[in-house]
Amino acid sequence: MKKMIKWILFVVILISQNGFSQACGGGILIFNIYTLNGVEIEEFDYEIFPVSKELLQEKFYSKVMVKENLNNPNHYLFQKINETGGIIMEQYANEIIDAKNDELNSSLKKILDLSEINKAGKIKSSLSFKTFELANFPIILKISHKEKTIYILGNYFGGCNREASLIWNNGNGKLN
Repeated sequence: MKKMIKWILFVVILISQNGFSQACGGGILIFNIYTLNGVEIEEFDYEIFPVSKELLQEKFYSKVMVKENLNNPNHYLFQKINETGGIIMEQYANEIIDAKNDELNSSLKKILDLSEINKAGKIKSSLSFKTFELANFPIILKISHKEKTIYILGNYFGGCNREASLIWNNGNGKLN
């Protein structure tokens, strides 16, 4: 019996050597907005839209990437979208938002509830997203102030603890 237990333990240890583990399980993504030259802005409007992965592939990635890179998960654009996000043109944002898809809207509502944030609202300088390490749920984060709007494509509910920062310059922006 002891030999059998030792053998089983040896096999389990041997098999677990090739296993994968999670890096974090989840965390918080803090999205900050900074202004240039100390310009004070009372508040920004934000809105979160679900993105169809199929439309994202067809209407955005296939138009802005070389075909050979579309299946490369290590490509710079994919890494950027999964880390800090990427500013995209309104035209692309409108093409990949799938607000009429009930399944996507239901999933977005669940994930927003877990993050304890609303689909739309006002923020002074930051917004916190609860992340789940293996989640791949692309969104469009629409940030507006007065007549200026920026659309950001990001996987803000996936991954581990991290920060993304938007530098607001009178309606122009840069993500860090």
